[in-house]
Amino acid sequence: MKTVNNEQVLDVVYDLASAMGLRIGEFLERLQADYGDPAIDTAGLPEEVVAELENAKALRKDSREAKRKQELADRQSKEIADFRAQFPTVAAADIPETVWAEVASGMDLLHAYAYYLMTKGKDGSHAMDVNKGNLERSAPALGEGSTEPSFTREEVERMSQKDVKKNYKNILRSMGKWKL
Repeated sequence: MKTVNNEQVLDVVYDLASAMGLRIGEFLERLQADYGDPAIDTAGLPEEVVAELENAKALRKDSREAKRKQELADRQSKEIADFRAQFPTVAAADIPETVWAEVASGMDLLHAYAYYLMTKGKDGSHAMDVNKGNLERSAPALGEGSTEPSFTREEVERMSQKDVKKNYKNILRSMGKWKL
């Protein structure tokens, strides 16, 4: 028997709701209205059995609720651990309300805070510093500086004939900069 996880069940429920042109909440309300709470025909059963069935039903409901709460707690713990791994120095008090609002609407904490830093961060100085460092390490843009080697007169005089042939065009360009 193949097992199905919660994510697969949710995918099917979302697909069914979408096929009916309903939001998920509306779809679930319609299911509840159409099918209601499954009732067990207890006619003719002893009272002890009926009580046991009702007790089992309540236990299943409690078990499902506990499982949902545990899954939520596990997901939140993972989100916090992921956030701590990326932003170890940020305290919960330092996280702005806009980030918490995004988390409340369904975005995970790590992505909500990263989005905040990208769009509404303090003054953007960190991004400017990173960009400046990247610019210093990068090759010059087309038309900026020379990308071809430039040689001094002394360097050319020390070159072998083979090196002079290999760099002939660059040597000619360099000669224009020499002071005679």
